[in-house]
Amino acid sequence: MYFGMFKDLRDLNMPNSHDFDLYEGYYSEFYEAVAGRTDYDIPLLLEQAKLKAEGGKVLELACGSGRILMHLANRGFQAVGLDLSADMLKLCRRKQEQLPPRLRSRIDVTQGDMTQFELGEKFPLILLSATSISLLRERADVERMLRTVHEHLEEGGRFVFDYVLSNERHNEAVRGGRVNGITLNLGPEHKQFVLMGEEENLESQSAVMNFYAEVIQQGETKRYFGSTFKKFFPEADILAAIEASPLRVVETHNYNLEGEGNVRCLILEKGGVA
Repeated sequence: MYFGMFKDLRDLNMPNSHDFDLYEGYYSEFYEAVAGRTDYDIPLLLEQAKLKAEGGKVLELACGSGRILMHLANRGFQAVGLDLSADMLKLCRRKQEQLPPRLRSRIDVTQGDMTQFELGEKFPLILLSATSISLLRERADVERMLRTVHEHLEEGGRFVFDYVLSNERHNEAVRGGRVNGITLNLGPEHKQFVLMGEEENLESQSAVMNFYAEVIQQGETKRYFGSTFKKFFPEADILAAIEASPLRVVETHNYNLEGEGNVRCLILEKGGVA
């Protein structure tokens, strides 16, 4: 779970220390603060929603705190979000409550596993963005997700997802023993800092990211350790999983994200032709 200096710090067993995944507890709020404002994928996703989901619902898997759901609702779509993390959904509901009633009513979220969920309805469009396919562990998980998606798509419906083409540049600033930090001075009685590092496993094409945070508030110090796993599936494995599914690729798009390398987006269709 922990490596390098993060393991050394955790082994100290300092008081007021807590362990979380990146999408739990303290780190759900941290993730929202540092990653919740990206919008590289929004134009394409809204284009697909306009094309396929006018008058229908859009389902987003791994919806997190609702970044995409909010965009969909603002454009008039009914949006359903599914996420495994109760804490990320709590953030989403909090943001939803701050919306005007007409937008708030267009969003519905539920907790569930993207590889095996049962919502009892079919959708014209299902989304999985922010390279969230990397949260899965094995190719078998991808295959199971594709089968579940197929069961929830209308005939002619589409599934849109993206993935990192290469991990060479992804998070390179915090790999190989390098550690980055963020400091927050929120007033004389509230200060925070977070350290981040990543350890890459080339053999398994995966990475583990570690975090250490100290929060000093009203004279009390709390320490939060975090760890999360990401799998960088070879494109050949993703295409093989698609080939084994009833879905077929109908469009391919590339994003070139500054500092992160290339991300590829595939649009699959139920009943589509390769």
